[in-house]
Amino acid sequence: MGNSLPQVNLTRSEATATTTTAMTTATNGASHPTKLKKSRSLREYTRSTSLMNSSTNNSIKRNISLSRPRSMAPSDAEIIDIRALRCALPLADNPSEDGISTTAATNTNNEGENRLLTQLDYIQSCVRKDKGLFGMMTENLQSKHIFSNDEPENTHILDRTPQDFNMDYQSIYLQTPDGEFIHAYWIYHSIEQISTTTTLLYLHGAGGNISHRLEVVRLFYENLHCNVLIIDYRGFGKSTGSPSELGLYIDAQTGYDYLIYKQKINPDNLIVFGTSLGASVAIQLVSDPLNRAQVAIFENAFISVPEIAKYFLTYAKSVIGVTKSIGFIYLFDSLPKVRRIECPCIYLTGLLDPIIPTWMSSTLYNDTRAARKRHLFEYPFGKHNDLPIMPEYFENIQSFINELPRTKSSDG
Repeated sequence: MGNSLPQVNLTRSEATATTTTAMTTATNGASHPTKLKKSRSLREYTRSTSLMNSSTNNSIKRNISLSRPRSMAPSDAEIIDIRALRCALPLADNPSEDGISTTAATNTNNEGENRLLTQLDYIQSCVRKDKGLFGMMTENLQSKHIFSNDEPENTHILDRTPQDFNMDYQSIYLQTPDGEFIHAYWIYHSIEQISTTTTLLYLHGAGGNISHRLEVVRLFYENLHCNVLIIDYRGFGKSTGSPSELGLYIDAQTGYDYLIYKQKINPDNLIVFGTSLGASVAIQLVSDPLNRAQVAIFENAFISVPEIAKYFLTYAKSVIGVTKSIGFIYLFDSLPKVRRIECPCIYLTGLLDPIIPTWMSSTLYNDTRAARKRHLFEYPFGKHNDLPIMPEYFENIQSFINELPRTKSSDG
C-alpha cells in the first residue's frame, strides 16, 4: 500500500509557522477559517487552573467510579491492575512496629489516589456530558461511524502476533480505573535495558485491532529501535466494554500509566504516538501537564468530529452553521487542547489523504504555541494509512528527536 513515485518532502518549522496561513483549500474546494470556537465541553477549563490543588477540593464531583470490577476478567493473559500500581502502598509488605511506615504508606496511597482522581477529573472535563435528544437518537449511528470497532468482519479475532514479525513481546491486559480490561502487546528489545531504551506508546485509529497494526509497529520497532506498547481501546479486539470518547481517553491514560508505573519508563524516554482517531487521543493525553513525554507525534490529526462531518454529512453543514457541537455526542475537540501542550510535538500529514483534510494538521500545528519545540512534516504523495512507508518518514522523526536538548533525568 502506498505510492513509490519520487517525492519531495515538504517541511514546515516553527520559525516559518507565523508566515504560513492555516487556511488551505480542502478536497471539496472550500476555504476554512483559522479560528474555531471552543466546544462547549471545554469552555470552563482554563490552563491557569491548578490541577494538583483540584484533587484536594472537596466540592469536586468524581464522575469516574473507581468501584470495580465492571467487566468479567479475561483469563488468557496476565492482568495488570493500573489503579493498584498508582495507589500502591510501597511499605505495606514490611510495616514497622511503631506504625511510622504504615502512616507513610497510607499518605503515599492517598497522594496516588488523589493524583489519579485529578487526572480523571480533567478527562471528564474534556468530553460532552449532555447527549441531547438528537444525540440519543443517533448514538449508535455516530458510534459506528466514529469508532468502526466491529469492522472489518471478525475484527475481534487476532490473527497475528508480534512473534510473526520477529519481535519479542508479552500479551497483557490492563485493568482501567473504571473496571474495563484493555488488551495490549508489550513489545521490547531487551528486558535488561527497558528503562534506558526509547519506548513508544502507539494509539491506533478507528477500526480493526492491534494485530492489524503490527506491520507498521515493526517499522517503528526497527527504525527507531524502540520498545512499543500498543493497546486496543475498550470494545476493540479482545478488550472488554464499548468504545466512547471518555473511554478511549481513560484507556490511553491506562497505557501511559503502565509504562510509567510498571515498566518504570522515564518520561524523557517516552514517545506518545497517535494516528487519525488515535492522534486525537494522543493530544488529549499529553494536554494534561501531569503526563510528561519526550515527544508527541500526531499523524493525520483532525480538529474535531463535527468539522470532519462537514465533509461527509450533508445535513451537518447547515447544523454546524448554528453551533458546531449540536447533535454530536463525541467531539474529540483537539484545538483547545493543543494550546495546552508543552512537550515537543511533531505533526505528520499526507497531502493526498482522502479522509482528513490536510489543512487541519496545519491549524493544529499553528495553535500548538506552548510546545517547547514543534515541526510539521508534509508528504506530497502520502495518503491516510501509508505515511510510514514514505521516504524520510523515520529520518524526519529521528532527526527531530536528536535535536532535542538532553535532560539530566534522561540518563537516570
